[in-house]
Amino acid sequence: MENPENPYRLLVLSISSELERVLKGLGFDASVEEVSRSISPSKIGGDLSSSISFRLASASGDSKPDEIAKRISSLVRPVGFVNRIEAEKGFVNFYLDRKGFSAAVLLDALQDNRAHATGSAAAKKVIIEYPSVNPNKPWHIGHLRNALLGNAIANVFSYLGYSVLREDYIDDLGIQVMESLWGYINLGNNPDKKFDHWLGEQYVEVNKRIEEAGVAGEIKTLAQAAEKPGTKESLMLLELAKKCVEAQYETAFSYGIYHDIMVWESDIVANGLLGKAMELLEEKGVVETSSSGKYAGCKIINFEKLGELPKSLQSLKENAKVLVRSDGTATYVAKDIAFHMWKLGLLDDTFKYAEFMPQPNGVALYSTSRSKEAEAFSARKFNGADLAINVIDVRQSYPQAVLRLAFEALGRKELSERIFHLAYGEVELQSGVLSGRKGTWIGYSADDLLQEAKKKASSLITERFGLTGSEKDAVANSVARAAIIFEFLKVSPEKKVIFSWDRALNFEGNSGPYVQYMHARASRLLEDAGPEALASAEARLYDGSLDYQFNNEKEFSLIKQISIFEDIVEKARNELRPNILVEHAGSLALLFSAFYEALPVLKAEKEDEKAARLLVTRAARLRIGKVLGLLGIDAVEKM
Repeated sequence: MENPENPYRLLVLSISSELERVLKGLGFDASVEEVSRSISPSKIGGDLSSSISFRLASASGDSKPDEIAKRISSLVRPVGFVNRIEAEKGFVNFYLDRKGFSAAVLLDALQDNRAHATGSAAAKKVIIEYPSVNPNKPWHIGHLRNALLGNAIANVFSYLGYSVLREDYIDDLGIQVMESLWGYINLGNNPDKKFDHWLGEQYVEVNKRIEEAGVAGEIKTLAQAAEKPGTKESLMLLELAKKCVEAQYETAFSYGIYHDIMVWESDIVANGLLGKAMELLEEKGVVETSSSGKYAGCKIINFEKLGELPKSLQSLKENAKVLVRSDGTATYVAKDIAFHMWKLGLLDDTFKYAEFMPQPNGVALYSTSRSKEAEAFSARKFNGADLAINVIDVRQSYPQAVLRLAFEALGRKELSERIFHLAYGEVELQSGVLSGRKGTWIGYSADDLLQEAKKKASSLITERFGLTGSEKDAVANSVARAAIIFEFLKVSPEKKVIFSWDRALNFEGNSGPYVQYMHARASRLLEDAGPEALASAEARLYDGSLDYQFNNEKEFSLIKQISIFEDIVEKARNELRPNILVEHAGSLALLFSAFYEALPVLKAEKEDEKAARLLVTRAARLRIGKVLGLLGIDAVEKM
């Protein structure tokens, strides 16, 4: 549990300890951790509620939740900021001393100078892999979802004190890239537009010709030559892929997405990593060479020899997974197993690296490299992670399961448990699911989406806020990105997304621009109040002389939402779900709007009343700004 000293966490821990004491006295078995998980802000009464009575009633089988809740509430003592306890509909409800709790929350939010690298997080390295788009097309909006998910999760882990490596895996040996290489050689190599868009359109043309006599065979022969380091085909492939990746990163930068390291699949092969991984797997009996049947000559994982399989692999129709084909070419899964052996430190880091390109955020983007100028970085290890998180679409769940199985079969289950698959669903359009081969992404690339969002945002800003010139352009860019990011991340990762302009650019409801607008409104209010009024309010908060009860429901609801920020961030980390942050951001914005509309701030009648509301406004603005930052959204100051 990070930062247990924040007021909400301290309160929950105090209540949990007291509940545990009471439950033991009643003969129930429940730990502090279990009780803590049962506590949340209340929606039916009180300020906090515990649902532990429902679990205990289910376990005992002879009691009702309401009866247990009443017994518990009669014995629980007020702790922390609690001043009253009641049972209602099976819940144990806790009512708080609003003045004391609010003051503690505001102090915490305004200071917010705690080091987040606490406990186990400070010592852990996490590699987060995203979006890993094949280097033969532009990002379509499905790839964009991958990138936005990875970026948000990387921000969360970084905020909580982990050492985070943002990693991009470049599959430059996949069949799609080989098909594009064939097109590059046979259909022309003179792009007339952004390189990734031009190459992607050529790839669509190649797939129209794939059935022509001899083309499939030519591509296969080309792939075999291109996989051998030093051949003219491999050098041409590298040139093609690098140009495409450079163009793709223009898109990444336009969305505020950056990386630390790129690992090229061809370097995994050339560096001998794949060979070392296969040797280890064969030595431990995980991989065997099949001598007959449809797998003859292939190196396979024979599932029948591995005992009981994980549930995710028990319903498979085939009893083996090919890692190396009979012609000697490796499958994606084989290279991914080798890659993860490197990620988790099972194989040494023998790559050499070079800086690939400058990034607008000033952070160097390194790449595995075979150039003469490349060097080994012994001071900064790019592998040896404690956690490996892979943002890959839900259709790749089977290869991810095979990956983890390979580590278990090696007797390294502890490593398999450190690999996490952040699975995400498709992005659907009215015209259907996007396909690279068919070209249905054309007109729906991440570049197209952002360009259209900027046009729409610019028009709306002109109508609504009257901004003009460079100021309008800057705000329109920020609003456009916010609209897209918020809409893409508001849905649970595994669910499908259907992008809606009406929802995305709605300034009246649950959208990125609406949250930005509330941040800007709070900023303007604080600016109008002036630095002297703020300094005076904070001084009274710090010295304890602020005399205000915080009894208004809209005001206290906002304070409670502000108080759970740290818990929200930890929950998003634990569940790998940025939509939890989106929901929190939307709630903060809506509650701040309700507070602002209901209570005068600058025109408050009493001095302490005005001071308290200025402090609430500043705390809300800080929290809204922080959660927007975690999502990768600009916190604009003016609209």
